[in-house]
Amino acid sequence: MRELGEFLGWFTVVFFSLSFLNPVVKYVQKTLGKTLLKKEALKKPWQMFMKIIVKNHRLFGLMAALGAVGHFLVQYSRWGFVLSGVVPAVLMLLQGSLGYLVSKAKKETKKTLLLVHKIIAVLMVLAIATHLIQMG
Repeated sequence: MRELGEFLGWFTVVFFSLSFLNPVVKYVQKTLGKTLLKKEALKKPWQMFMKIIVKNHRLFGLMAALGAVGHFLVQYSRWGFVLSGVVPAVLMLLQGSLGYLVSKAKKETKKTLLLVHKIIAVLMVLAIATHLIQMG
């Protein structure tokens, strides 16, 4: 059971990290894209990397959320309520719900929801780091 809990925790971290790269990659493309695309050695790998990250953002987020739920259930059955684990789990579920709402939102509310979605992503980084440090 211990190994399953650890696996699901790291599974969550990996897929959350891949999902978190979406706005990072878009920012790099917006600010440095022309510079990157001028260098032939970087052009194809960058475009491929960006395409994978952007195209699979929802899938990565879904996998992270499923991993978080699985990790929470396994660890809760072993340790009970651990606040440093509950906070990122709740944020992950909120993040997934917000991501869904962003995808369905009308233009006038989409911008605000997307901003909250990005803020929660940063809070999740802090919450996950706190959890890893505390449980480490």
